[in-house]
Amino acid sequence: MIDYQDFVARYYPSANNARQDDITRFLDNLVEIIGDTPLANALRNTQVLCSAFYLQKIGNNISRPHYQKIKEYLINLFDFVGVDATVPTREEVLASQETICYFRGINELLEFIDKVGSLALTNYNPTADLVRVKSICVLGWLGFTPDEIANIKVRDLSPIDISGYKVSNKNGTYEVYGQLFAALYYLSGLEEYNGLPSGRRVILKGNDEYLFRPTDANCEKLDGGQIIQIIKRFNHCIPRSIKTSIVFRNLHKNALFLEVYNDATDKSLINKIASIMGCTPNYAFNYRDQYLKFVEALESNKI
Repeated sequence: MIDYQDFVARYYPSANNARQDDITRFLDNLVEIIGDTPLANALRNTQVLCSAFYLQKIGNNISRPHYQKIKEYLINLFDFVGVDATVPTREEVLASQETICYFRGINELLEFIDKVGSLALTNYNPTADLVRVKSICVLGWLGFTPDEIANIKVRDLSPIDISGYKVSNKNGTYEVYGQLFAALYYLSGLEEYNGLPSGRRVILKGNDEYLFRPTDANCEKLDGGQIIQIIKRFNHCIPRSIKTSIVFRNLHKNALFLEVYNDATDKSLINKIASIMGCTPNYAFNYRDQYLKFVEALESNKI
């Protein structure tokens, strides 16, 4: 569809290896977005052009230098293909981001993870292969920080009969049942799983006292940054056709937004947000627009 070597030779004859690799990433991303659509037609499609700026599935911002770089690539590509087209503005690109980063509930989030797993792996095992991702989401939903999650030990899961756990952090003690309990239960005894998207068998190592164990024998435990990386690696396995991703910092906010939505009192929206999210009324205004977008996605069945 696009002759990469000819394109680089014509427009970037002095490009070093790093620049050539960047151009290749841009073209690979564009080819994936276009699919079977004729190239000339695709380059006249504003949504396709906007998507070309996002080299990863999820991104909340496009910096001005990144915008200018991709804009240059597109202008040269228009010339290369002989197409009369217009590059969308940065504002149009930012407004085009369609990825949904909220969920109707925690059970729906866990079901979404299983859906991605079943698409990515032929023999997906929901009790092993993504229980680390599920458990991070369960704890993040409750309000645990990445560092708190990394520091949880198996003994910190206090059984409630045979159907639940109590788990605590500095903000309180929480009871989990159902799918939430199942995720933590299966993780507590996990020794190995099939990694996504390769299906390669991964063996857990490190200190088995910790709920989240590393895969490196020289590493005793994970840290908060590695907890976030588990979520990011999962996001890279989500097909582009699925406009949903998991953002760790949104998990607890998602849970609180649901509480606001279900609050049947006659308090004003700002007071509901302030009360449930534990912030001042002035700061609640910062959450209001995010909350209203969440409600729009919820009520239009986008989530």
